[in-house]
Amino acid sequence: MKKLLQRLVSAALVMVGITAGAGAQDLTIGLAGSVTSMDPHFHALSPNINVSKHIFDMLVNQDERQRLVPGLATEWRTLNDTTWEFRLRRGVKFHDGSDFTAEDVAASIRRVPNVPNSPSSFAIYTRPIVEITIVDPYTIRFRTAAPYPLLPNDLAQVAIISRNSENASTGDFNAGRATNGTGPYRFVEFVPGDRIVLQ
Repeated sequence: MKKLLQRLVSAALVMVGITAGAGAQDLTIGLAGSVTSMDPHFHALSPNINVSKHIFDMLVNQDERQRLVPGLATEWRTLNDTTWEFRLRRGVKFHDGSDFTAEDVAASIRRVPNVPNSPSSFAIYTRPIVEITIVDPYTIRFRTAAPYPLLPNDLAQVAIISRNSENASTGDFNAGRATNGTGPYRFVEFVPGDRIVLQ
């Protein structure tokens, strides 16, 4: 434990620039729990979600006080009792260089309830949505079956994937074939029970 703490402190010093060095630096972090998948919609488990948030972004984020703040959506509003409209951030790119648009949001929401063998599905966060309408590349609407004021809170839990990964298997995400997000880190490698490498 002492060595792990020393490594984390050393890494933190490197990250804030106290230690001199040229080029990229490696940061090694130990996790208390095992990550079971790189598929951001497979298992609603804290270690999975924590790693996923480094690779994928959400429409809505929450700050340290759990207040809703813009993520991939810059603003959202209700149009009537059962319709929410989200305006999307322009200029966002996926790690493969493709543009982020409303098509990716729609694909992500459609995929969530259809992930096979999910031990703890994210579908609880998308279940209220009964219809998705793409207004234009940067505007999307969600209709709910009944008034649902918590939709922005729920969508803060759903990672947005590339539309090209909508039909990808969990194995495709674990192998990196579908692990294409807009987050700050790119997927490099996942060896279950051993390591996750991000760049």
